[in-house]
Amino acid sequence: MPIVPIESALEAFANGGFLIVIDDPGRENEGDLIISCIHMTPAKMAFMVRYTSGLICVPMRESRLAELGLPDMVERNEESLRTAYTVTCDARTGITTGISAADRSHTCRVLADPASDALQLVRPGHVLPLRAREGGVIVRDGHTEAAVDLCKLSGLPECAAIAEIVRDEDGEMARTEELLELGEKWGIKVITIKDLRQYRIDNKL
Repeated sequence: MPIVPIESALEAFANGGFLIVIDDPGRENEGDLIISCIHMTPAKMAFMVRYTSGLICVPMRESRLAELGLPDMVERNEESLRTAYTVTCDARTGITTGISAADRSHTCRVLADPASDALQLVRPGHVLPLRAREGGVIVRDGHTEAAVDLCKLSGLPECAAIAEIVRDEDGEMARTEELLELGEKWGIKVITIKDLRQYRIDNKL
């Protein structure tokens, strides 16, 4: 499947579909499966876990993370790309151990619900929120910011689930040509962060 225009991707995303989002070859050179948390289901979570690293991260805005009582994981971030991990969490109710597809799906939906507050979460847990930079992909060209931008541009709560796609045969990271083939196989639209950034600039968003 070729890389699609951002408008086409936003329509699919707003309707609850996954996107494959590729970053710059000079950065991570990886592709993430991204879906809005408000549309997460146990079946979609199971698919996500099956074909990715299995580390489910949830990018959100800093102000919302503060409301939910999810501070940064460490005071000094030494991760190579300065990905802003927060403490992990689970939903307080409606789950068992927290790690199953159904449990992580439920936690994602709790995080996305505008009515949720800090008391509806326990820490630590099995879902890893990320703090997106204000300004989105305009200021940082990462999957964290792309996920929040996609939610915002689609009119959805700014909370998405992301995970890096890996090759089935050896668990190594899938690269651009492989990601395009997977998009074709799965019927999932593929975009680049570069195109998303340019879309925002062109449309003054």
